[in-house]
Amino acid sequence: MTHFTRLFLTVLSLVISSAALASGTGIYRTAIVLKNGTQEIFPDTLVNKFQYTHSLVQGKIIYSLDVIQDGNVAMSIPIDDIVEINYREMTPYEHFAGDWYFVASPNGEPLPGTSIMVTSAVSMPYHAVLAAPGTPGYGREIYCHIDSMAHRKGLKYDANFKLLYNYDEGTGKGSISMVLDDQHPVSATQHTGDASTYAYWDATSTWYFGVSSQHEGGDTGGRHMYFVTHNIDTWELEGHELPCQWTLTDLTDADHEYSFPSIYEICWVVGLDTPFVYAEHDLLGYIDIFASPRLMRHPWTKPLTE
Repeated sequence: MTHFTRLFLTVLSLVISSAALASGTGIYRTAIVLKNGTQEIFPDTLVNKFQYTHSLVQGKIIYSLDVIQDGNVAMSIPIDDIVEINYREMTPYEHFAGDWYFVASPNGEPLPGTSIMVTSAVSMPYHAVLAAPGTPGYGREIYCHIDSMAHRKGLKYDANFKLLYNYDEGTGKGSISMVLDDQHPVSATQHTGDASTYAYWDATSTWYFGVSSQHEGGDTGGRHMYFVTHNIDTWELEGHELPCQWTLTDLTDADHEYSFPSIYEICWVVGLDTPFVYAEHDLLGYIDIFASPRLMRHPWTKPLTE
């Protein structure tokens, strides 16, 4: 039996039996484990069905598994990338996979002719995948990807960040922590914008500082982007983990806001080196500063609560 046929029969049996298995047992999901060490999670509440398709690429037939949501193809996964498909009740860990929104209030812009800053909340869609079973991050790490960060000049930059997951079955309480990583850039792409593409300082200038004369080696040519925050004791920029507590009840609320401590802002900065070390004068400037950061299942539609 070919690899394609085995996968086809597996998925076919899952789709046919899904209604019976899910009866009275809560939310069920299909998990697709991939060769890259991650897994995609598809709840029955969102996915209508799965179907196999094929296409001819340079004379070779490529088989894919299409995920159908609201009558449209939400994702197409090459069969050769799939290690395993399994179906069972969704765990709290798996709740944090899929499509979410990173909601925050950017630094804002001044009203014309004034230094009064005006801002509003933005909702940046991101997609989260989980660590695959058997990998070191399984059950504790969630990998998130933003296709396009909110940028006031309309420049397109992707970003990757990680959430740390923890759950205590005894108490029914858990936490997720957003990792602000000063060791690794948020994107393989480097910032190419000029001084005007950095956050506003006031009506006439931005948070672009340029290369510090104290930076060893001068301008290294690096324009690496990081998510960091201010150390509230030293006010230096550094990595940090922003925690958010949740309960099992929160997981059932589609409107729940997973809010991180408002005392910390997420600073989207550009540095000369990898890793980013503020004390070594790596900072070139702030692309933006995000306040009231939180994660939501849908875009922001109401005033942020604190």
